[in-house]
Amino acid sequence: MSINATLNYLYGAPSGQAKLRCQAEDFIVDEQLNFSPSGSGEHVLLHIEKRGQNTQFVAKQLAMLTGLRVRDISYAGLKDRHALTRQWFCFKWPIKQDLAWQDWQLEGCSILSVQRHFRKLRLGALKANHFQIRLRELTDSAELLERAQHVMQGVPNYYGEQRFGIAAGNLQLAQQLFAGGTIADRKLRGLALSAARSFVFNQQVAERVAQGYFATVLDGDVLQLDGSGSVFRVAQADQQLQQRLSIADVHPTAVLPGVGEPMVTGTAATFEQQVLAQHSTLVQGLVDYRLRAERRSVRLMPQNLTLQLQQQDAIVNFSLPAGCFATSVLRELVHYRDASKDGTVLE
Repeated sequence: MSINATLNYLYGAPSGQAKLRCQAEDFIVDEQLNFSPSGSGEHVLLHIEKRGQNTQFVAKQLAMLTGLRVRDISYAGLKDRHALTRQWFCFKWPIKQDLAWQDWQLEGCSILSVQRHFRKLRLGALKANHFQIRLRELTDSAELLERAQHVMQGVPNYYGEQRFGIAAGNLQLAQQLFAGGTIADRKLRGLALSAARSFVFNQQVAERVAQGYFATVLDGDVLQLDGSGSVFRVAQADQQLQQRLSIADVHPTAVLPGVGEPMVTGTAATFEQQVLAQHSTLVQGLVDYRLRAERRSVRLMPQNLTLQLQQQDAIVNFSLPAGCFATSVLRELVHYRDASKDGTVLE
């Protein structure tokens, strides 16, 4: 099953090309927590810069150094291996017990700061992720600058290919699971279920783009308040709601399938059910596994997007909410080749 082939472009496919992630420093990610460390408490927060390592690998190293279990090491979000990332890790440690972190040797990592906090760091406890990305050997800087003006108005909030695993392996696992197979490993099973939900969500977004509904309020839509997870139902679309959508005060949503009422009604419900019907096996599998249905914004608004041209390269800076993918922004800017994927073209 192709993950990217049916993901429609909002502004048409870009013609300009560039290379991505030729080295780790070409893709820099900085986590911004949604709280400030308290400075005291029984939990230790470590701000770690990692290069060429994934989040789970760092967590395993911390577990070995502290003598804790891997599951006792928490973090706010997963970060790509093929990047230079600065993120937070956390574990519980007695207040009066010394922690000789200055002597630790973390492969591919350096500890930037250590602070105490009164509670555990939870998954998703992020205000945003800031990205600094170098696009190398850019073929059309004029097009990139022009497309950036459009992208500032929003892009489809697609889940990136990372969600689906290498060669869409996580999605294939979900298909096998729903066909009667088993996955003993709970974490792997969770990845498979997440991939299935993400795929169905992406198809709804792609169809909304195709039908011209991306920036349109439909009768019966469920809208999300900008900068918030709060959603509300729309009985009937009107000019006021359309105006709020045009200034990015609200955004249309699509369903992450599972158990629960559809929420949408009318025209929006008809549209949504038509898309879901095309993927009924995945939808029913998610219901059978008792995942809770949720809503997610169809539109992603990159914040503080800037572009800087350097000879044949371009440096792009922007921030995204937690759980959103930088590649969803990049794909609308330029047709890129990801060097970390051995030349595979990502669309």
